[in-house]
Amino acid sequence: MRRICTFFIGLAAFGLAALTVSAQARTDASDFSIAQLAAIDQVSTYLNGISTLSGDFTQTAPDGTVTAGQFFIERPGKLRFDYAPPSPLLVISDGRWVAVQDTRLRTTEKYPLGTTPLKMILSRDINLLRDTKILAVYPETELVTVSIEERVGDAPGTLTLMFDPIENRLMRWTVTDVQGLDTTVSLDTAVAGTPIDPKKFRIIEHRILDVGSGNTR
Repeated sequence: MRRICTFFIGLAAFGLAALTVSAQARTDASDFSIAQLAAIDQVSTYLNGISTLSGDFTQTAPDGTVTAGQFFIERPGKLRFDYAPPSPLLVISDGRWVAVQDTRLRTTEKYPLGTTPLKMILSRDINLLRDTKILAVYPETELVTVSIEERVGDAPGTLTLMFDPIENRLMRWTVTDVQGLDTTVSLDTAVAGTPIDPKKFRIIEHRILDVGSGNTR
């Protein structure tokens, strides 16, 4: 469970500290071609246009382990990933907190949403060029790829978004950690604009794990 938890809270394999992008680390538009800038803008516009998104996902871990489940997103701020059995994992963002829960052990790890890279997808105003350091852009006709640098504490990681410009949808993302290990989440189906039950984003706390100190309560 630790590797999966680390992936989602880092969205950088997604333990954790705040995402920090300094003024020096931000991207200069002059670094990119017109086609690359258009691709970055298209991905930002798509993310900003999401009100709700739900469907099925498949996650592939660095060791090749595959897990699946259902996801629910409601911007701004809310997200839920329900892993299918036998995985006991449940990830919920209620707009303020991100909770990683083990439904078998009945434990909860909580992180402020604003200190996790999830905010890059869930925030009210998304501008990848303004708010992140973009390492690479491949504006291909069939699949746009944008790689963003994340800084988790002192250890950098990379979030790579893969976007279909024809279908206008996010296909998958890959997180590469400081060791070069990749974790990929594919959004196998995605339905936009469908109302989602608010209860999906309600965090029902179990035994709280204080990630910072290692204490429980």
